Amino acid sequence: MGVSAREPDRPAGTARGLGIRTHGVRKGGGMPMRVLALDPAGGTLACCAGTDGIPMTVETALIRPLEPGAIVLVQAGMALARLDAEWVP
Repeated sequence: MGVSAREPDRPAGTARGLGIRTHGVRKGGGMPMRVLALDPAGGTLACCAGTDGIPMTVETALIRPLEPGAIVLVQAGMALARLDAEWVP
């Protein structure tokens, strides 16, 4: 199974169902981010924001279930672990 091309009914870089613009991948180690919203269709994408406040679409399949407000460690657009609140500056 290969990676499919973007859906023709939505612009490149827009998260399906979340209505937010995605941003480039952060270089280096993981980044703590807060979950702002989950995919309303029940998918595994979530809208998250780091300390810079810029929203980013994150794949959360590895650490489901989640709820808005949870803090996750994100690297290359993938949530790798759930963090406690005291880990975030």
